[in-house]
Amino acid sequence: MNFRPIQDTQQVISNLQDEMNRMFQRVWHVGVSTPPLDGQEWAPPVDLYEFDDRFVLVAEAPGLEAGSIEVHQLGNILTIRGEKQKPALIADAISTLRRECRYGKFSRAIELPNGAAKDKVSAKCHGGLLFVTVQKTETSKPRTIKVQSADACETA
Repeated sequence: MNFRPIQDTQQVISNLQDEMNRMFQRVWHVGVSTPPLDGQEWAPPVDLYEFDDRFVLVAEAPGLEAGSIEVHQLGNILTIRGEKQKPALIADAISTLRRECRYGKFSRAIELPNGAAKDKVSAKCHGGLLFVTVQKTETSKPRTIKVQSADACETA
């Protein structure tokens, strides 16, 4: 694959920005112990995908039951909240030798792209992942315009 500086620069910058954002999210919200900030809410990592008719947000939710997660939408902001309980098995541990798993309350707010329908949102939890589907508004869905022949244009 050849590098095309003019055409690829925007994509390269966008990818770099996305990677930097993910790195900061990991440091401040996901799995890294950051005393004295421990005890603050953490946030699960998410991916956001666009399809012709919908947006799908996928959030990591290992060890969480559907009933322990709330999903709210206000305008174009989608918020995921919940609480991940520590397993009862570790309550009697003498000390923590390594801590990468996060427990407690979590929260994550994501801005949805324009065109997200405010009243067509569904969520399901499966296999340690949370899937939130937001349908697109009719005006934001792509449509195909039929091209007529020149003869048809003259009579119209």
